[in-house]
Amino acid sequence: MFKYRRYNIILIFSLLAVFLIVAFVTMSYRAKSLAKEAQNPKNYYFVVTGEKTICKIDSVTNQIVGRINLKGTPEDMKISPDGKTLVVVVSNDKNEDDNGFVLFYNIKDNKLMKKLQIGKHPSRVAFVPNKNYIMITNTKDNNMSLIDAENYTVLQPIPTGRRPRGICLSNDGKYCYIANTGEDTITAVDMDSFKNIKKIRVGRYPTDISINKDSGNIMVTLSKEKAVALINPHSLDIEKVDLMDTPKSIYSSNVH
Repeated sequence: MFKYRRYNIILIFSLLAVFLIVAFVTMSYRAKSLAKEAQNPKNYYFVVTGEKTICKIDSVTNQIVGRINLKGTPEDMKISPDGKTLVVVVSNDKNEDDNGFVLFYNIKDNKLMKKLQIGKHPSRVAFVPNKNYIMITNTKDNNMSLIDAENYTVLQPIPTGRRPRGICLSNDGKYCYIANTGEDTITAVDMDSFKNIKKIRVGRYPTDISINKDSGNIMVTLSKEKAVALINPHSLDIEKVDLMDTPKSIYSSNVH
């Protein structure tokens, strides 16, 4: 009887030891997985579907892993420079002439962190990484909203031209350029003083705008000329490229 009890005790302790070892190995593996995930966070891309839905897609598996339902019509969206926040600009779905909103979503769990009211019929958004600001053009207000991205605070509106739309930053981040569809110009804003310093007449109906990563030239789509204007920001010389079709958007690649 004593030997039988002793055997049972040894068996119990052996099973307990195995359980503890398995638990320790599992916890260690989980800790390593979490550490690896922290060092190599998942990447996603986002697609607007329908009128008011954003699909979140895993960039490795290409599977939809989440959906964000919006209250408003999405006009533009960008991912913050640190990759943690999805910023979505929406116009008022009841009346686009009313004030729109900018929405801040946590990319990890899709939760809405902040909603801020901005100007009428907002259009495009751009980040100022070295100053932690966000800029959004407000087409019907003829200005752009300046937002403190760290404290989620709407600061001062900055005057632009009539019906601003596209927006971009110079390569050094010192200037912001806005395409004004209502007056065939682009506005240059000094990012230290946040003041409008000059307007450049570029051609008929400028809509989208970008910066050439190599030359620093400003590139603007001219919808009613079916062309792209290339502007030297220093000499203000303009060269136009005929496209034979209406341009919608423009991007610059810095691949070498």
